Amino acid sequence: MIADNLYLSCISIKTIMKQRFLLIVTICIISIIFTSCKKESALPATETKKTIAIPDELKAQLEQAADKVFLQSAAPGIIALVSIEGYDDLIIKRGVSDIVSKEPMNETNHFRIASNTKPFTGEAVLMLVDEGKINLDSSISYYLPQYNIPNGNKITVRMLGRMRSGLYNYSDDPGLWTTFEASNFIMTFPPDSLLTIAFRHPPNFAPDSGYEYCNTGIVLLGLLIEKVTGKPANEVIYEKIIKPLKLNNTYWGSTFFLTAPYCKGYNSDFLGALTDVTNWNPSWGYTAGQLVSNIADMKAWAKLDAEGIFLSDKMKAERFNFGPEGYGFCIERVGNNWVGHPGIIFGFNSQIFYNAAKKTTLVIYSNTDTGLPAQELLIKFVMILGI
Repeated sequence: MIADNLYLSCISIKTIMKQRFLLIVTICIISIIFTSCKKESALPATETKKTIAIPDELKAQLEQAADKVFLQSAAPGIIALVSIEGYDDLIIKRGVSDIVSKEPMNETNHFRIASNTKPFTGEAVLMLVDEGKINLDSSISYYLPQYNIPNGNKITVRMLGRMRSGLYNYSDDPGLWTTFEASNFIMTFPPDSLLTIAFRHPPNFAPDSGYEYCNTGIVLLGLLIEKVTGKPANEVIYEKIIKPLKLNNTYWGSTFFLTAPYCKGYNSDFLGALTDVTNWNPSWGYTAGQLVSNIADMKAWAKLDAEGIFLSDKMKAERFNFGPEGYGFCIERVGNNWVGHPGIIFGFNSQIFYNAAKKTTLVIYSNTDTGLPAQELLIKFVMILGI
């Protein structure tokens, strides 16, 4: 997915995009290996309803994978939930959530979920389609003519959710980060200011002629939600998804500060030294990356999201219509069956996926985005658990 989210200097952004491409390639290679070898998954059968401990051999493999990634990463801490139906949850914790206090990583801590906000935004849009308030085939300029969107009369709502608009990704603009740094990382970016940045640049390709991960399109979806409901996008997401599902630890990160308890986030790319970036203003993420949550909520959400909660069969088909790049409507697939999304924002890297065939949920995050440790651990876990 990803320059994912959201960020960094031009060089860092290009690096992240390459890393995401390598993730997709790696998962494809894993798929080929598993298919050609025709090996059964290391995952135990889940025929029984009773809960038992994950087998020692599998647990040891997962623990060793976490050890390897943690030791090779720049992350102060990594935490992972492995939840297999019929078995006790396994929570693997390495390192600290605060390098000053040395507080260990804790599964109750809040963290910025970054681009894992996108599935919430996409879900809200598709729910509004079911309600007859949005037409996926209508152009975005039909709904938002005031923004003078390049190719806006040809870009449909569907193209935005599937990353096929061709619009320039505002978070690829080095000037955004120069301005952010000059503000000492406290500047607030209203969504229309993000569009202004994006529209300074010509489109990267004609609508629907290619695929490119793009935060600009998800910002437009957020503004679309606001246009058709008359409410702020974060309120709509809360009312339609977060509140009904009782995701009580999931909230819009509209302030600099996280609700306690929380994990601090660190970055060593942007300023050249390990820096506490927990409270850098997240407003530039908007509906592409501004939510905060914790492991328990993301465990519940991962399965419900992958099942198409609240959506009609028609909208489920839209949601899970994965293109050759493995991207649906604000949701991603890796391997054959892992459905979810990655997330990157200053200080945090998350991977939240569910595999219906194996009835397994993975929630992984690190308190640094440098080097994408959570992504590395996801790859290793998928290799162990099977695609």
